[in-house]
Amino acid sequence: MTGSLQRIEFAPAGGHRVVADRLAGRTPGLVWLHGLGSVRESIKSDALFAHAASLGREAWRFDFRGHGESSQALADTTLTDLIEDTLAVLARAGRSWLVGSSLGGLVAAWIAARRSELVEGLVLLAPALRFLPHMRARTLIDGRIRLEYHSGVVDFGPRMTDDLARHDESLLAPSIEAPTFVAHGELDDAVPLAASEEFVARLRTRKSLFVVPGGDHRLHEPIEAILAAARAFHAW
Repeated sequence: MTGSLQRIEFAPAGGHRVVADRLAGRTPGLVWLHGLGSVRESIKSDALFAHAASLGREAWRFDFRGHGESSQALADTTLTDLIEDTLAVLARAGRSWLVGSSLGGLVAAWIAARRSELVEGLVLLAPALRFLPHMRARTLIDGRIRLEYHSGVVDFGPRMTDDLARHDESLLAPSIEAPTFVAHGELDDAVPLAASEEFVARLRTRKSLFVVPGGDHRLHEPIEAILAAARAFHAW
């Protein structure tokens, strides 16, 4: 990656601290949204920032609250919180392409559905569609919801599922106006490929589904091919 990163801290609603990195460049830029239990700096976000630098485009990445250097416990986090964090970044970045992985992809899709004026286009990597039934299936006897992810285990209370229930996923795809590129691994064992296939089929905008043969949920190895295909689709 060429160019230096600017580290930025800011406080969305409620006084929570969110920490971000910004790569200067021309706009519209690219905004990375990481997945559950991940952090802003990763193999995929590094690849995206290198891609943005090669194009001379601005890029942002940030730790959702409950992750990395940002504040709040992960177990207390909701989808609405993550949407608010992203909107706080977009208040600084302006209209951008949103590039979201897993839960970050679901957040990006909801922002495109509700705040179309902020979204130039979407790149969704194995978006965490059908997340509410996924969580409910992992409810323990005492009502906690235990999720395992690549770096640990977290127990959520009902706050997360109650919040997810207020986001009717059946309304999501038809509400998106931004051009949408979706990449999904053929062998994803966290979010089934069928979820993205159904989502893309219901989109009413310009769209593309990029299936990675043999690909898993994390999509580390094919990230360069995915970004090249996304660039061709969106004409970055």
